[in-house]
Amino acid sequence: MDSNLARLISDYQVNVRAAVELMRQSGIPLPATNTDWAATDIPQRGELKGGVAYFKHGYGCAVRLPAGTVDFDFGEHGEIYGFDAWRLVGFAGPRLPEYGFVSEASFNECFKAEVAAGSLVYSGYILYYIADAA
Repeated sequence: MDSNLARLISDYQVNVRAAVELMRQSGIPLPATNTDWAATDIPQRGELKGGVAYFKHGYGCAVRLPAGTVDFDFGEHGEIYGFDAWRLVGFAGPRLPEYGFVSEASFNECFKAEVAAGSLVYSGYILYYIADAA
């Protein structure tokens, strides 16, 4: 896999894990499935421990961590390590060049090439997973 893409995915996943842990510490129950999450009865917007803002949506959540906002969806079985191109670009934001991508277009080309190479596996609904972790 492209080392720049691998680093971006890893950083994104580290921040998703931090967001989920903060949600857990704040008393938000973690779902067994993405549909369980959609049915979770919590306010759509709120604050987690430490005053960290969150926005619950569909199968996921956007959490405004001190390091930046991370937006993620829970997987079919509650997985938290899935991603898509849009979420990765949003997470990187203006730091995309720091990950070795001169533009969103160059990132998208790399992402598509890794899907074609089999390094990234499509879940069938929005999310992709690293082939070894799928």
